[in-house]
Amino acid sequence: MKAITMKSFLFLMLSGILLAGCAAKVPSGKWEVTPGVQQAFEAGTILPHHTYYYLGSSSAPDSVIAIDNHYTLRTKVWAQVDLTKERLNGWLNWYRTEPARDCEYYGGVILTPDGKQAGVWYSQNIINIIQMPEPGVLVVYQPHSVSLETCGSPDDGMGFGGRL
Repeated sequence: MKAITMKSFLFLMLSGILLAGCAAKVPSGKWEVTPGVQQAFEAGTILPHHTYYYLGSSSAPDSVIAIDNHYTLRTKVWAQVDLTKERLNGWLNWYRTEPARDCEYYGGVILTPDGKQAGVWYSQNIINIIQMPEPGVLVVYQPHSVSLETCGSPDDGMGFGGRL
């Protein structure tokens, strides 16, 4: 009985090691702060050949991304928007006049795992995870503040218990 148990144990251990070694790691890109992107967004620049997405309210989104049309965004959280000058100006006007603005807005680039620019972002939240599960497909998660909470949320700055 002990021999069977030992063989089963060794088989399970060997199987676990093999599976761990074969598990595919999803290549990760970067979400970097780039002042020029912030300035371009705040100047009302809409990039050609990019598809725009937002998080939050359609009239005053928390975060906006523009993904180069050479890439496909795989998402369950970002909403696609046909960004016009009028809509962008409305967002910018709201951002500038927001009464309880606790966090500053930043802009930056979205980079693929091999360092190519796949898009840009504008948000109060500067930390994010970018993944490329297959060539040409991006996954952009919801960005967070340095405290790993969403800037401006009711739990922001509370240390523990923040929303991810």
